[in-house]
Amino acid sequence: MGFAFNGYAQDLLLEEEEQPQEENNCIPENLTTPWDSLANKPLNQDIRLVYNFGYEYFKNQSYKEALPYLWKVYLHDSSKYARAAVRKIADIYYLRGNVDSTLIICYRGLQQFPDMIRLHYYAGALQNRLGKFRCAIPHFEKLVESDSNNVNYVKTLAFLYFKADDERAVKYQERVTQLEPDNLEESERYAQYMNHFYGEGADLKIRKEAYLKDPENVDLAYKYAKVAVNSGAYEDAIEPISKVIEKKPTKAAYLLRAEAYESLNKNFKAINDYKAILKMDPKDVDIMLRISVNYRLENEFSKAEYWIKKALATKPGYGLAYITLGELYEAAVPYCQQQLKRKKTAYEDKLVYQKAYEAYKKAEKDPAFRSKARKKQEIIKPFIPTQEDVFMHKHDKIHSPCYQWIID
Repeated sequence: MGFAFNGYAQDLLLEEEEQPQEENNCIPENLTTPWDSLANKPLNQDIRLVYNFGYEYFKNQSYKEALPYLWKVYLHDSSKYARAAVRKIADIYYLRGNVDSTLIICYRGLQQFPDMIRLHYYAGALQNRLGKFRCAIPHFEKLVESDSNNVNYVKTLAFLYFKADDERAVKYQERVTQLEPDNLEESERYAQYMNHFYGEGADLKIRKEAYLKDPENVDLAYKYAKVAVNSGAYEDAIEPISKVIEKKPTKAAYLLRAEAYESLNKNFKAINDYKAILKMDPKDVDIMLRISVNYRLENEFSKAEYWIKKALATKPGYGLAYITLGELYEAAVPYCQQQLKRKKTAYEDKLVYQKAYEAYKKAEKDPAFRSKARKKQEIIKPFIPTQEDVFMHKHDKIHSPCYQWIID
């Protein structure tokens, strides 16, 4: 059993908007109506005949004329005619947009006929329309119970649970995706619910399934790749984000793939992506510094220094560039010690640390990086030459071939 959603119910399927404050009392405080006076007047006619008069007017959309007959039937009967009458009264009020009257007849009717689906539908739709989504939930639970294959009922209940921060939203949205397996929008919603309730990365499987259904869809590919990277599934991210870059090469896409490559220690591939970004924006100093870091990780110190100098030429005094330079000097020391099979820190190693310290001092002049630069100085200060070191090695300089890029 089911019936189409009209304007009220369509609102239920929209993204969550700011709603009026939820009220505790779902049922109207006063369920009486002026029609109740008819209960004290004798019917004087067969109940079936009275109902037929009301039905004919209803059928011809003469709602004003239908209401007195239908109310008489409802107030004087307690069986099938009352059930039919209350449904049509609710239809009239709902179709005419009489919200208060619809809610009153719905809740009165549900007291007498608690499983009446039409009344649950109207009450649920209107409660949600009024922003009282928690009041709408029991009604849509009944609707789903009556017809678990009605996708509109199920997706609405899932959305109501989501608004109420109830993780049952995931269960019912999963059912929606089963009922509409090709609906990418609902698969996206399912992923969002998973991510919301179970944490970042919980939607990875769903994103992957959506992507595999339509691997040429750039939006799905990007979302899958992004979730994969955020979840640590870096290898899984490469294929979809590469497809995105083939079709729509944006800075965001290159950044995402570069991040995946970096995490996989494929630093040269990351460098290539960063260089592609620089073709789009030649003055992006942060990208220049990312290139430097990746060269440093590959022990290509001379190339790393080149990109730092390029960044400083583009943005003089940039604190992050000086910090990156200091980190480059620091990284060179253990590498060269290993290359030289040196077990102890030599004076020239300390001189390299001194250069790192001086780079951090320069970074301190940039207010945005002052705090970080000072912490870096504190950490490295014990490793720089002392006055005694300087006195004992007055004429010693950095000389090893491993440090040639510094000497030059």
